[in-house]
Amino acid sequence: MVENTVAVLEPLQSVEQELRRLVERSHPLTLAVGDLDAALPQQPLDLVSLRALLLHPSVGYQARGAIWARLLRLTATPGWRGEDWPTAVCAMALPGLWRIAGRLRRETPELARAEVQQVILAGFWEAAVELRGRLDSIEAGRIPASLIWSADRAARAYRTVERRHAETGVGLGERSELCEDVVGGHPDEVLERAVVRGLLGREQAELIGRTRLEGVPVRVLAERAGISVEAMGMRRHRAELRLVTAVRAGLLSD
Repeated sequence: MVENTVAVLEPLQSVEQELRRLVERSHPLTLAVGDLDAALPQQPLDLVSLRALLLHPSVGYQARGAIWARLLRLTATPGWRGEDWPTAVCAMALPGLWRIAGRLRRETPELARAEVQQVILAGFWEAAVELRGRLDSIEAGRIPASLIWSADRAARAYRTVERRHAETGVGLGERSELCEDVVGGHPDEVLERAVVRGLLGREQAELIGRTRLEGVPVRVLAERAGISVEAMGMRRHRAELRLVTAVRAGLLSD
């Protein structure tokens, strides 16, 4: 008997799949751009055609920026009419986002691909929301590069944090022997002792425990908290530094 297996899509693959859904449904999502520049197509374009247009060298710097500005404004559309545009904006940037993910995979193959891609998407979307709020004060032509640079910075910051974890061994799951040898007791007890003695906040201890001991992905907690994976990772990093510093200083000893 052959078992059916369902392939788990990576975050960027999921965005591509959603793009296809928006294009292949009975009423495809389209965007009119002909009014932005006389050289642009006059008929509304589906999203796959729009992405191809944005990548074509014949499209000028200002025209490309104007299209991106329109896309960003549409992400603020209220109600169900605006629900598809955030996906559309991320899908338009997939070629650049894949390049970032590919470079990090080559440079740091030990990083989890799904986590890296989630960080890239989060960095991109945070920049998109920020730019959307000041479209009238920026040069439209700079929008695409600015968004990709933001995604790249988020990925590099995540890589730096993870490298520090690897170099210093501050992860509680990886440092459980240190906690047991120096403090005595199970890592859960170490975390509880740190909270009682005011060395960690309750939320910090729970973040370490959930991700390092229970194996809950940082991405899941970040989504629940409504913040980026990068921001949640930095929270954990700071908490773990405080914990290990306290352990080494003997502040958690009986």
